[in-house]
Amino acid sequence: MGRRFTENESKILDSIILNRRSVRSFKKDPLSKELITPILNAGLWAPFAGLAVSLNEEFRKFYVIPGGSEILVRINDMIKEFAKGMLVQFEKQMKENPFIQEKGHNFHMRLTGMVNAGAIGLLEASCLIIVAEKKGMPPAEKQSLAHVMENMWLKAVSSNLGFRLLSVVESLNESKEFYEILGAEYGRFAFNGCIIGYPQSEPPEGKRANIQDLVKWL
Repeated sequence: MGRRFTENESKILDSIILNRRSVRSFKKDPLSKELITPILNAGLWAPFAGLAVSLNEEFRKFYVIPGGSEILVRINDMIKEFAKGMLVQFEKQMKENPFIQEKGHNFHMRLTGMVNAGAIGLLEASCLIIVAEKKGMPPAEKQSLAHVMENMWLKAVSSNLGFRLLSVVESLNESKEFYEILGAEYGRFAFNGCIIGYPQSEPPEGKRANIQDLVKWL
């Protein structure tokens, strides 16, 4: 552990965590590199699986795609194509499985929306960030990417920016076209993504149960 933090610093972190929200709509205002770089650096310093990647310093890469770019349109089209295949499979599962039929309505609506328009808000985004984590053994790249996203999310909140996970990017892990767009070596990485920018409006307050009702002290 490094330096000791003050009680006030700890309370600031509490406030950042409690104010973390998913933003659904963004302004088109561009973001400067000065705003984006600290968020990327927060992701860089997220935990990783040292054994899996053999402490290779280039186990993690970041791709920053500005709003309005041709690459953004291509990625959105790829997401629509993926959603088409997923929708066919899911509708088949809904017919065969009563539980999925009962519980899968919202996910079905989400897939239908992606088929028609791609990822919600992607084409209006100020900035799309794709994070690539090197695959290794034991396979822990998805867990590492989750840590990256959380770090970046908290840093974005502390910078008064909106953030939204774009987990559908995971579905492009096996796409050669996606690797070519990024200029990454095919098959060597897992991906996740997020949108950052200035929110159109403040997201609603979050709700959680009382922590005392969820903890069993053993």
